Amino acid sequence: MTQIKNIKFKKSLLCFLILSGALLKAEEKYQLNDVVVSASGFEQDLVDAPASISIITKEELEKKPIKDIGEAIGDIPGVDVTMNKTGTYDFSIRGFGSSYTLVLIDGKRQSVANGFYDNGFSGSESGYLPPLSMIERIEVIRGPASTLYGSDAVGGVINIITKKNPDKIEANIEFNTLLQQHSNHYGNAGGFNAYVATPLIEDILSISARLKYYDKAASDLKWPTPVWNSSQQRPDNYQIASHSPGAFTSLGFGSRLNWTVDDKNNIYFDIERYINEISVNSTSSRAIKSERQLFKDNIVLNHDGNYDFGSTNSYLQYGSTKDKELHSQIWVGEGKVVLPWNLGQYGNLVNTFGARIDYEMLKNDQASAGSQIRGKNLDQTTVALYGENEYFITDDLIFTTGLRYIYSDLFDSEFTPRVYLVYHLNDNIALKGGVSKGYKTPAAKELTNGYYNYANGNAYFGNPDLKPEESINYELGVDFRIFDFAHYSITGFITDFTNQISSEDLTGMQNGISCSNGTVCTRPINLGETQTKGIEFAFNTKTYNGFSLNSSYTFMDNRYKDGQKNWFGGDRIENLPRHIAMLKLNYERGKFSSYIKTRARLDTIAKAKGGGNGSLPWQKYKPFYIVDLGINYQINKQSSLSFAVQNLFDKNFFDPQVTKWDGANPAGYANRYQDYTEGRSFWLSYKYDF
Repeated sequence: MTQIKNIKFKKSLLCFLILSGALLKAEEKYQLNDVVVSASGFEQDLVDAPASISIITKEELEKKPIKDIGEAIGDIPGVDVTMNKTGTYDFSIRGFGSSYTLVLIDGKRQSVANGFYDNGFSGSESGYLPPLSMIERIEVIRGPASTLYGSDAVGGVINIITKKNPDKIEANIEFNTLLQQHSNHYGNAGGFNAYVATPLIEDILSISARLKYYDKAASDLKWPTPVWNSSQQRPDNYQIASHSPGAFTSLGFGSRLNWTVDDKNNIYFDIERYINEISVNSTSSRAIKSERQLFKDNIVLNHDGNYDFGSTNSYLQYGSTKDKELHSQIWVGEGKVVLPWNLGQYGNLVNTFGARIDYEMLKNDQASAGSQIRGKNLDQTTVALYGENEYFITDDLIFTTGLRYIYSDLFDSEFTPRVYLVYHLNDNIALKGGVSKGYKTPAAKELTNGYYNYANGNAYFGNPDLKPEESINYELGVDFRIFDFAHYSITGFITDFTNQISSEDLTGMQNGISCSNGTVCTRPINLGETQTKGIEFAFNTKTYNGFSLNSSYTFMDNRYKDGQKNWFGGDRIENLPRHIAMLKLNYERGKFSSYIKTRARLDTIAKAKGGGNGSLPWQKYKPFYIVDLGINYQINKQSSLSFAVQNLFDKNFFDPQVTKWDGANPAGYANRYQDYTEGRSFWLSYKYDF
């Protein structure tokens, strides 16, 4: 056979041999030839990708209010988004929280050292989102991706793809503001984004710079007058709603220098800094307002090669995140090669081989830190070797296998394999399915033989016997392309999670601390096994007579499997909804576009913010429904105006109810809804392209 048999392989090969800076743009959002890079490490058609993956386009990002990663990905199947106590949006993917999801920018890790965030501040990492004007698209892998990406990717991967080196000057600036109808309860906000890129030497050297600022005032939610269990009134500061969002301010800036050495080699150097100020109202049992100022730096030196034999990517990265007394540092070095092979009548093969080394360090100088860790470097070195083979057996059958070897200086070595199969029944229907393993090591501080933090009536102890968390993920789906009109997909998944890390209460005297009289002592433990079963539906259409539709629905059943019970005696896991749904109708006509969108989160076992777990007189949070409306107008070639009404019908999601100690005595209040979603607000954005 003289010609390459596999047309799909030829398309993937063409994508991957083009300079890695090239962008393949679709005419419409849900075109059949959407291209992704995250699923296998090289560019290929979305329908052929060996993973459940979603794309969020730059056009979609620019037409709605987005301040953080949670808001950006909230409309895709399998994702649950809730507002956390820092005022940013936390997220989970198929039941795994943000701490189990690896966030990348152009394939480079953005996460801090494991264990840096404590006391619920982890959601603030969602705020490290680049200016929207420099984002080309966001790719989201739903499910474990540890074979290619390591232990941080147990729940999934979010890869933010940015614009590449320009061949002409481009610049834009965007101003936005958020005004609350109930500004006496929720904070107003405002900010701006700027991006500029220009060639310095034509076709050789270019530079870009970006700037982002966002500021949001604190909420002012108050309980009805609370009481002690002796019916005595508490001080005024106890009236502030527990863990309600405080003020949030973010300033980010950075620059990238790009050098195209020749037609085969490209190098870039990227540097950025974020300064985030975050606060939480009425945290801890003593109703204290907690504030932190974080400085996050990231430096990357990257090389891409495109040669006759294949392509290569290698990079060095340094990341630093610190506040006054905590300092997290990461050093990463990685190199990989992608090799395509034409096997003639036996099909075609793409091999990916790579090696990676991670060193992460956490230093804690807090006065509340235990003597075992205060002022010391808690570090971990991880070395990984990985390989993946994507075998295009025929035009319609693609078989992927992968294996990652992980060595950690704190734990035993581990292998994380995966297998995946894509089969095209015809041009419009594809079956996809596979099995993959996830693996995540505990934070070094959690291995402390003693307490690692003691403040505000809470003592946190380590556990040297902790084991790494592991998961096995099974998924099977079908992808329908309804001619050139619509895309419909169904994906079922099962995740078996073992050695899940949770916490247990301690009593008596522990390392000189009396765990009684109001002092709460906890330590991490491995729970055993949990299981998540679910099914995801997505239906999206192209534009027809100006109208298009996006919709998704996810059913999840998350349960403890080792005899553990929730606070109400059942085996369902708390804080994870059973039903998540989204429906969005879009309309476009000339310079005008609009959307109306509704989201729902239903049947969620409660685990309250404030009031004490287990003291709730209700078992489930109230159902969550919300409707948003958005309008965009392209004023001229350079400028556009966007307007949105969030929570269009002004649904009140603040419903305080009395909690009970021991099922009898009044203790305080907790919200009947899962988070403090804001009332009706108005968002306005103006963007100008120079």
